[in-house]
Amino acid sequence: MSVTLSLWSTKQGEIRRFLHSFYQKDYIMEEDSRRWVKKFFNPMDSIDMISALMDNYESFGVTLYIHMENGYLHKITEENYDDVIKGLIGIYYLPVNCESGLEIS
Repeated sequence: MSVTLSLWSTKQGEIRRFLHSFYQKDYIMEEDSRRWVKKFFNPMDSIDMISALMDNYESFGVTLYIHMENGYLHKITEENYDDVIKGLIGIYYLPVNCESGLEIS
C-alpha cells in the first residue's frame, strides 16, 4: 500500500524552495508550479516529509494533503500532523501477533 503526498502553494516558487530545503539539493521543477505530487511506496519516507514541513510550517507557504489508496484525502495541519503520523505508523509498522505467537511486521 502506498501513500501519496501533494503540496500546494499560491506563492510562486515556494514548493521548489521547500523541496530544495528538504532534499538538500537543487530540485528541478517548473518555477511557477503551484502543485507537486509524489507517491511514496515506503510510508516512512512520507512521514519524514510530513514532519519536515510541519516543523517548519511558518517558513514555507505550502499546504500539504495526504492521499491514501482507499480514496481517503486529508489536509495535514499543525494541529493534526502528529495524529496523521501516529496513524501511518499504526497502519504500516506496528507488529501483528498471529495465532502461532510469531510477530509479523
